[in-house]
Amino acid sequence: MAQKKAAKGTILAYESATGPSVWSTIPAVGDFDLPLIGTKDEIDITSHDSTSEETLLGIARTPSISVPIITWDGTDTHHAAMRTRAAADTLTNFKITHTDTKVSTFSGYVKGITLGHPVNGAFGATIEIKITGAVTYT
Repeated sequence: MAQKKAAKGTILAYESATGPSVWSTIPAVGDFDLPLIGTKDEIDITSHDSTSEETLLGIARTPSISVPIITWDGTDTHHAAMRTRAAADTLTNFKITHTDTKVSTFSGYVKGITLGHPVNGAFGATIEIKITGAVTYT
């Protein structure tokens, strides 16, 4: 049976420089989900002579992922880089290093950043990343 591991300590990084690649960790990341396979479109192929509904599955649509930043600091180099990439529509490579030493990589766009202003909580943010292409898991 596989050993179970806690997820705390997972690292979300982005490629901050290429040739050779430099990966920079995004600080203060909270709980997030990563789709390994997106939801597939349903294609209705029901015809007048069908005895019931008939469906095929189409292409997998990878959703955007929401990454909460527990404590946002607009002066932090990496938080500022996410904002710059969002403003410039920069395609960015991301890497997630899981606590079981597995690594997931994907490309995506920083689609938006929303700042949170809770009455009883830390000033935080949510980064929305639209994945484009496949997510690799090794």
